[in-house]
Amino acid sequence: MIDSAVPSPRRSRPRRLRIAAVTAAVAAALTPGLGLTGAADAHAAPSSVAVSAGPSAPTGTDVTYELDSFTATITWSGNARKNVAGYRVFRRPAGEGAPPAEVISGDAPLTATSFTDHPPADGATYAYWVRAVDRAGHESSDSAAVYVSTADATAPEAPTSLTAQGTTAGNTLRWTAPPGDWDHFEISSDPDTRPYPDEGATTTSFTAHTDLSAPTGVSVSYRVRAVDAAGNASAYSETVTVTRPEPVGPTPALVESQVIDGAAHLWWDVNSEMTNYYHVYRRSPGEQAWNLVGTPYASSGSWVDPQPLFGYTNYYIVNVDDAGRESAPARTSVQP
Repeated sequence: MIDSAVPSPRRSRPRRLRIAAVTAAVAAALTPGLGLTGAADAHAAPSSVAVSAGPSAPTGTDVTYELDSFTATITWSGNARKNVAGYRVFRRPAGEGAPPAEVISGDAPLTATSFTDHPPADGATYAYWVRAVDRAGHESSDSAAVYVSTADATAPEAPTSLTAQGTTAGNTLRWTAPPGDWDHFEISSDPDTRPYPDEGATTTSFTAHTDLSAPTGVSVSYRVRAVDAAGNASAYSETVTVTRPEPVGPTPALVESQVIDGAAHLWWDVNSEMTNYYHVYRRSPGEQAWNLVGTPYASSGSWVDPQPLFGYTNYYIVNVDDAGRESAPARTSVQP
């Protein structure tokens, strides 16, 4: 019969439903966390997590330090999981406020279970730790940190701004200390003006020094370098040359020096033959350089130190003529 060969219109509706169902399934597959039905899939990863967790952290971390080569060797126990591709080693200076850690083992994961590093030989302490990396590139958490204190083989920077002044009491040097770590300074002279050369270099912990042994009328070149507590010496500063002048005229005749109300008072006999004015120099406790602290007039015959005394203090006074030339010094000292 003709009617039995003609499909019913109702039979086409399921095809449209199946197409709609497939479209919904495709949309669900493209939506993280949704199953084919469009509902949340309890077994699907959250949208913020790409894949499963990484490998477990390495164990047995240890470190040794070689003083001869300034190298640190970090070792650890291998991870038994088959999907572990290798390891990364991290380093960071120890202590609060340190900069962020850095990967020191290179871009590719290490396949070995040890790594030798060359940390800065600056006397600082550094922390090391290791992470395992799987074949998908996921890292484990940090291993236990290990610490190493490095040898100090880093020299300070050189002193700067070295100056020299020749006086009848000696040649006075001044310089600027370098930033950072230094312990003392070594002073070199040419010709060598050390009174006892066998005792080693002339040293000071101050940034000024008066060479009392410099010969008069001879040009002497000086340079200075910084030395840290580990004995590392900087490069030398620039070189300066100065001549200790010959004394001119009579030496002042000091009469008295004493402390009154915590201040040093000096008196001397006035010499009218050549004196235009006087220079008063002071060397405070612990200092190794003389400092010009007063220029009293020729007729004064006395001077009061405006700086309060805080220990045994040395002074000397010289006559100064119209040309600015100084006499030999007359020395004295006071103690509060």
